Amino acid sequence: MPFPPDPHDRSPKGDHNRRLALGMDIDDFANAANLTPGEVHKYEMTDVDGQFDLEVAQKFGAALERLEATLVPKVDNGGVPRV
Repeated sequence: MPFPPDPHDRSPKGDHNRRLALGMDIDDFANAANLTPGEVHKYEMTDVDGQFDLEVAQKFGAALERLEATLVPKVDNGGVPRV
């Protein structure tokens, strides 16, 4: 289950940073998340108060969790926050 579990609570800019910490380019990540590079770019560039596609957010979060569990990140972002 992606963190946070509710896609409404996702942070596109934070997710962008998590993708970068994995060292993945937008095309490789889009493929892993079953999204298009355009969907990834649009989601990641959402303004802080902007609206984003919840399905894209859910796929993005699930891919991050899956990839973070299997890839060695290029940057240590600390542990998973407690809810």
